[in-house]
Amino acid sequence: MKKITLLIVLMALMVIPVFAGGQQDTAADSGKTQIALIIKATDSGFWQKVIEGGKAFAADNADVNVTVYGPASEADVEEAIGILENVVESRPDAIVIATNAGEGAVPAVKNALSLGIPVITVDTKIPADVTSHLATDNVLGGKLAADAMVAFFDKYGIAKKGTVAIVAAVAGVDTIIERDGGFIDQLRILAPDIKILDPRYVDNDIAKSLMTAEDLITTYDDLIGIYADNNHTGDGVAKAIEQAGLSDKIMVIAFDDDEDEIIALRDGVIKALIIQDQFNMGYSGCAYAIKALSGETLPKFVDTGVKVTKKEDL
Repeated sequence: MKKITLLIVLMALMVIPVFAGGQQDTAADSGKTQIALIIKATDSGFWQKVIEGGKAFAADNADVNVTVYGPASEADVEEAIGILENVVESRPDAIVIATNAGEGAVPAVKNALSLGIPVITVDTKIPADVTSHLATDNVLGGKLAADAMVAFFDKYGIAKKGTVAIVAAVAGVDTIIERDGGFIDQLRILAPDIKILDPRYVDNDIAKSLMTAEDLITTYDDLIGIYADNNHTGDGVAKAIEQAGLSDKIMVIAFDDDEDEIIALRDGVIKALIIQDQFNMGYSGCAYAIKALSGETLPKFVDTGVKVTKKEDL
């Protein structure tokens, strides 16, 4: 019995601790370049594709290890800040980060930079002078969404009058502000007689998106379009439109391309998806981190691409 107890103690001492929120591949990576990849949320297919990109870069570069961190939800801003602070204290060689923390992330980011740790932001800007920023041109993406919505008004013989709503993920986030602004500005140009409602924010919650869309359908008899500005809002809006049987009367355009959105696009509930290249964000984010560590001067902004996908494109 004493031998068994001693063996258990020795095994426990051999366990390598992992920071909260992190997914470490192996414990024997001390000789590798360590990149911390911090994502907005682990509950989203969008961010899983960013992780795939980061892990693919590590697979292509045997001397690099990528460790993933992130809160469960994009609404967990305080947890996101805590994760970032812990990551900086762990002193990785570089940080690639997407966060909704905004100003809250600035002290930790500045601390990282002061320690000589390059910080590459992806998807969403942080109000600090980071090493480089890789993202979708969200203003362009919003404009493409407006173009697609108007094209479907014409295709379905819907007069460009009435009301269009925006179901938005999270208030105050740079990417959301830009893609909603691009949509609003372009729709005003293309269809000036349409009334555009102020964005309805749903804390990136699919159930809230569904309920918000149901409320919009009930409240506005002249509702002709809904723009959903990310995958969770797209999922919720699509469910509401499908349940109401209004897929040919209310044109839905959504950002991103998770599994439920693709199904809704295939079924004609969502008319078009504005698809980002989130795999590229993860892969190129890590690639630029290595470039920064080698002393290369990096561009302040890198456009990772965006495209419109319709049912026939599937």
